Parts: sequence; C-alpha cells; structure tokens
Amino acid sequence: MSNTDHPLDATQRALWMAHTLALPAPVREALEALCPRLPWHDLAPHIRALCDARKAPDAQKTLAGILASGEDNSGFAQLAAHLAAAGLTRQRYREAGVDDTIFWETMRCFPRFLSETHASTGRWAFDRAFWTWRQTSCCLFRLGTLEFEYRTADETQIPGVQAGSAVLSVHIPSDARFTEEALAASYAQMRRFFSREGSAFCTQGTPAAVVCSTWLLAPALLPLLPEGSGIRRFASSYILYAVDEDDPGFYHWLFGGSSPVDELPGRTSLQRAVKAYLAQGGKVGSACGVLRLPGIPQAV
Repeated sequence: MSNTDHPLDATQRALWMAHTLALPAPVREALEALCPRLPWHDLAPHIRALCDARKAPDAQKTLAGILASGEDNSGFAQLAAHLAAAGLTRQRYREAGVDDTIFWETMRCFPRFLSETHASTGRWAFDRAFWTWRQTSCCLFRLGTLEFEYRTADETQIPGVQAGSAVLSVHIPSDARFTEEALAASYAQMRRFFSREGSAFCTQGTPAAVVCSTWLLAPALLPLLPEGSGIRRFASSYILYAVDEDDPGFYHWLFGGSSPVDELPGRTSLQRAVKAYLAQGGKVGSACGVLRLPGIPQAV
C-alpha cells in the first residue's frame, strides 16, 4: 500500500481475501457492508506496519484503538484491516520466492479462528487480532500440519540457546493431525523452508532451536494417554526444559473453558481421563520443550 493508496484499493483487497479464503457467509456480508465505511486513509500506515515484524505488535494495538469506537464487539473492523494487510503480505511472499500454497495455508488461520469462536460462543466474531499480526508480518508460517513462528528467545533456560537468539516456536492449529506421516512431513518442510526461501524472513539469523510451549507437553498427561496416542507421539519428540503445573491454559483447549471439575464436559476419552485426574487433586499445567528428532538437530 502506497502513501496515496485509495480507500477502494484496501476495501477490494480485504474483500478479495475474505472471498478467496471462503470466510463464512455472515462474515463476508458484514465485511461488505462495513468496509466502505472504514477510515482507510487513517488506517493505511498502520496496515502497512502490520506487514513489518518490527512494527506489527504496536500497529495492531494502534489499529484496535482507532477502530474500537466503531465496533459492535464483532471485531470485524480489525478483521478487515488485517485482511487488507494480508493482501500486501502476499507480495512479500512472492518477492521471496515462497510458493503461493504456503501463503494460503498460513492465511487460513482467519476462517479457522472465526469458526473456533463461533463454535464456543455461538456468534460470528473476530477476537484474534492480537495474534494474526504474526501471519501478516511473515513471522509465522503454516508448513504442513504445524505452524512455525520465527522469534527472538527471551527465555534463559532453553538448553544451549542464549537469550536474544533466534528460535522457531511450534504452534499447534486446532485442525492439526498428529499422525507419524503428518508430523514428519511438517518438520521436514520446516527445515527446507527456513534453510531456503524462508531464510529471507530470518532477520535475526538462523534459528538456534525449535521449541514448543503447550499443555500437550505436560508430563501429567502421559499416564492418561493410551499407547499410539497422537498427543503422545507429538510429545515424544521434545525434551522438556520447563514445567508449569499451575498453568490453567489447558482448560480452554481441552474443555472449552474453566468450570468446577464436576461440570467439565466428558465427551472424549481424554476429557474423561483428565476430569477424573483433576477430581483426585491432580494438576495438568503445561511444559516447554526443545525438538529432538533424527536428522533434525537442535539448530535448524
């Protein structure tokens, strides 16, 4: 987007992204009504900043402030701004020689997030603007079943990694598959990507490690998982370096929210196992681990 970018260009870009990503019809209809009314000239520099990893976090907060007064708690004004930014991000991918498939797989976070929120609340809303600047600024990429975020490590306990070094953080989308084939393919694609075209986005140098912080690595889960479990398969590739037994995040991802133990859902075998474990006074929490796989050393 240039400094003289016409509002219609940003509107077209946002709506084109919404259509191409096949956002749910109610969301597309709301965007079609909303986009022509947005103050695109005022938003333009902040939308450009969403495509710059150095500026994107602050740009997201600024956009949220500018657009807050005109929103109805749907978050669709921020969604429009992030979609307009994503249209610009595609050009950055092309300039780096990144396959268009990776762009679209990465940007499918938008329909996924919308569907997740609808499933948990019953309404269409966009509540992930705090997160999607990572996709628009070329920090986070969907490579197969997993996502990988290039970032600077602020931790001091990652084995063999100094604070301030670049690392890759593994994120697990809600539609990730934990088959042996899917995981192996994703890690292989990660290594190829960041050693080739993705290296253009490694502004702080080659990642020193591949790390993951999630409830899925919590040691307390292992006794509750059957042999052959996908979660067990995923976790087996990580050597833990930190455990937080009191992290409540698993309630959201496993149960859809926090409730008294006897009110937690028990629709799946894992929900039932964890519910029984909690009822006995157990703790789940989360853990951090560093990836160790044959053929994929700590450094990418």
